[in-house]
Amino acid sequence: MSSATTPASQVDVLVVGAGPTGLTLACQLARFGVRFRIIDKQPDRARESRALGVQARSLEVLQALGLGEALAARGRTTTRLMLHVDREAPVAIDLGAVPRSDTRFPYILFVSQSDTEAVLCGFLEEAGARVERRVELVGFREESTGVVCVLHHMDGREETVQASYVAGCDGAHSTVRKEAEIAFEGGAYPQTFALGDAEADGALVPEAVNVFALGRGVAMFFPLGKPATWRVTAMEGTVPRPSAGGDETVSTHQLSLAELQAMIDDPTGGVVRVHDPVWLTRFRLHHRQAVTYQHGRVFLAGDAAHIHSPVGAQGMNTGIQDAWNLGWKLAMVSRGAADARLLDSYHAERWPVGRTLLRATDRVFGFFARAVASGGAVT
Repeated sequence: MSSATTPASQVDVLVVGAGPTGLTLACQLARFGVRFRIIDKQPDRARESRALGVQARSLEVLQALGLGEALAARGRTTTRLMLHVDREAPVAIDLGAVPRSDTRFPYILFVSQSDTEAVLCGFLEEAGARVERRVELVGFREESTGVVCVLHHMDGREETVQASYVAGCDGAHSTVRKEAEIAFEGGAYPQTFALGDAEADGALVPEAVNVFALGRGVAMFFPLGKPATWRVTAMEGTVPRPSAGGDETVSTHQLSLAELQAMIDDPTGGVVRVHDPVWLTRFRLHHRQAVTYQHGRVFLAGDAAHIHSPVGAQGMNTGIQDAWNLGWKLAMVSRGAADARLLDSYHAERWPVGRTLLRATDRVFGFFARAVASGGAVT
């Protein structure tokens, strides 16, 4: 602990990380009138599309805050997948339309992460709260009555915060997870992904997810709408693994439009051309899960607790639902309406969900990886 810190302030919950997971948690705490702070070391919220698929259950969770319909209005909805394995006759697949009697959101919503964060930030602002940006958690010490946290502000000032609980929603490189010494078990995928938000011309069915496996590899096109019409995803082959001892869980690299085009040429049979990109990136990924989502008064949610292949568009959804499960429990305990033992149910309920998610995405990832290796001839 630094001797230059200012006197401690006190809150019920310190939320570390202001992505969709942290923002959802903060919104729920605000809804229940809990004393909290939410910090993020980044200077601004996401402006790229990043995570884009929002499932019905996540929209139902957000609708409890009055936000589900507002978010749906910003994106595109579909239940159709067009599988292009034959140039002349793509196969239409129903992604699982849900009866409206079961949910008011019987579809998959494709909307940029930037829009999701904007809607959640708007709720916080109306509740009189805000994200404290350029503020980083640099250490903490758990005590019997709370967690003593040291925050570093970008102007060089350090601040001590006494929090009853800390929620680590700070992503794959989570400082909270590392400071709590919670193991993050799993491995690395040897393949790399390419992502692009761009315009595209050719044999694409509008308002549907288009998957191409006409040649070697797989290319997927998701209807985004904005900031571009399509999210384009393709998978490359294996690349060298990180050097021994590295803890890299996500790494991003530059991608050019020409490189993206070259990656989709084989699987699309050359019938789709991409142009006018808004965002391009190439990245590698691990599949890992924290061995526990709770260490005393410290909790993990979202990518801080589990990371996996992006196939299935489940990462952000699982994080939002982690936050929802944890949020009401922290609120009830903080307000004295429930015994602290209620918090033990968070790990018990959410860890198995994360485990099932990792296993499922591994299986789907394996399907696509075999398609890359075999020229699309996967059974």
